[in-house]
Amino acid sequence: MSSLEEQFEKALMEITLSDSGKHLLEAEAVTECVVSGDNVTITLDLPADDSVRKSISDQVISRLESIDGISKVNIKMADQVDNGGHDHHHHAEPRGPQRPENPVYLRNYDHIIAVSSGKGGVGKSTVAVNLAITLAKMGQQVSLFDSDVYGPSVPIMMGMRSTKPRMNDRGIMVMEKYGISLMSIGNLIEESAATIWRGPIVHQVIDQMLRDTIWPGGNFMIIDLPPGTGDAQLTLSQVLEISGAVVVSTPQDVALLDAMKGIAMFEKVDVPILGLVENMSSFICPNCEHETPIFDKGNAEKASSQHNIPFLGSIPIELAVREGGDNGAPIATIDQETPSTLAFKHIANRVIEEVGKL
Repeated sequence: MSSLEEQFEKALMEITLSDSGKHLLEAEAVTECVVSGDNVTITLDLPADDSVRKSISDQVISRLESIDGISKVNIKMADQVDNGGHDHHHHAEPRGPQRPENPVYLRNYDHIIAVSSGKGGVGKSTVAVNLAITLAKMGQQVSLFDSDVYGPSVPIMMGMRSTKPRMNDRGIMVMEKYGISLMSIGNLIEESAATIWRGPIVHQVIDQMLRDTIWPGGNFMIIDLPPGTGDAQLTLSQVLEISGAVVVSTPQDVALLDAMKGIAMFEKVDVPILGLVENMSSFICPNCEHETPIFDKGNAEKASSQHNIPFLGSIPIELAVREGGDNGAPIATIDQETPSTLAFKHIANRVIEEVGKL
């Protein structure tokens, strides 16, 4: 059977708007989808015409209530949500993303740190995992939330690929390893499950993981974001009081350009930038320990200076970093000092320093 998300998408794609001929997802008319048990609440952004709204709402209710496991569908209008539902005919102007006045989730953490990258393949998850473990080894109480709904890699890097979290009557219990508490979408869905999810589904998945997981609280919550500047980033910035963002880049100009786009996004949603990390800064030969700046080491530090952004540190290309991630034993777990473990200790100390300034 298709997943619930796939059944929702199929149903919503069968409903078209008469004025444009586009289906609801193509027209971006579905702004939110929240599932609670067998109830679904859909928020629609539709023209002010009451007959159009009734027709579309009836179709959405009919199609979604026919899905197995769904018994009731509630419909809200985006403009009525904005103004309390008093004016059925006023079509609200779209508003930019805003920080929440009353954050809902993870209020039992001193600091929530988002680890981000403007593009994939720069080692963002490697930084998130090793930063979390390093902070824990320094005596901090740390949790790690893998919110990368499209390609969760934390289960592999933590050696928990086949682990399923336990449940109790309060919700989903966090998993524990290497001194940190963690949760990943990759431990809740099958690896083969479709993850081509649209905005409302991404919002729903992240919202439910935050709401239904029994987070223990502590000093730091490290959130591994999906790469880019999409729905997951905006959702998290709206439902959490994020202390700051750590942006990961490689030294190449193209990667730095993408990193700057990510920084601009956080600035728009009022999330402070804790700093930039340069990953794959230079190659350390495992035999002679000679350092070779393959990707032109130092560009990220220069960019940080030019844009008045703190520079948190450089992480070299070291074979043990890749091996540790592949084998489920991140390099930060080892006791001996290597160029990479020293780099992560430096970055962890810089993160503590920067959040202390906020």
